[in-house]
Amino acid sequence: MKRVPDLLTASRGVIAAAIASLGFVGPAALEAVILLTMLGWTTDILDGRLARRYHKPPTWIGEREFLFDMLLVFSGLCYLVMAGYVPFVPAAAYVAVAAVCIAYFRLKSVTMSFATPLVALPLVIAYINARQAAWWYLIWIALVLLLDWKRFKGVVQEFIENAKQIARR
Repeated sequence: MKRVPDLLTASRGVIAAAIASLGFVGPAALEAVILLTMLGWTTDILDGRLARRYHKPPTWIGEREFLFDMLLVFSGLCYLVMAGYVPFVPAAAYVAVAAVCIAYFRLKSVTMSFATPLVALPLVIAYINARQAAWWYLIWIALVLLLDWKRFKGVVQEFIENAKQIARR
């Protein structure tokens, strides 16, 4: 049972690969992408809870948990570009600017600042093109916030504390 958190974390890599590969299917896969995204973020919630429950010290996978999160975020953008929802040039420019800023500042909050719009983008695209999937995603978000408000507040607080480091530079 103590390996379950690592398996959940690693599963986000597999889910990210599946999401990106659905770009080859195109717009017909948007609902599946939304469902896989919800599954991926559910594993993100569960891996941390289980690791804390089992008092599990971080492993190699656990230490790279944020990287798996960012793979999930980036896979959504890859799908949206490959499926034709987002033009390649603006997406590539966004990723290039993000990479430069992330490399320069080397702060988690900078990465999160660039990731946040990418997390929201599949929901926005789904609301326009696959409204039922968007509603399921919104319901999932509401339930997660209701069930785990304390964790959400903690993530926001961590972001704010890290963002203050930028102001000090």
